[in-house]
Amino acid sequence: LFPHMYVDHGELPITTGDRTTAVTTRFMKGVDKRATITKGWSDFFRQAQMKKGQAYAFGFKCTSKGLRLIVYSI
Repeated sequence: LFPHMYVDHGELPITTGDRTTAVTTRFMKGVDKRATITKGWSDFFRQAQMKKGQAYAFGFKCTSKGLRLIVYSI
């Protein structure tokens, strides 16, 4: 994924697998090379009506506009 993270911090679009919810979040890459979503995750969680205890799958997609995250309810 790191080659697709064009900057040390930036926007990360997140969508649900059925594309009914889309939120642009902010992320940053730390000195330990791990990425952290810093803003917008709680908005996505609420708008997607995600539930604590429910299982989700996370997939990354590389597009011409950069990296995006897709969250699937399983």
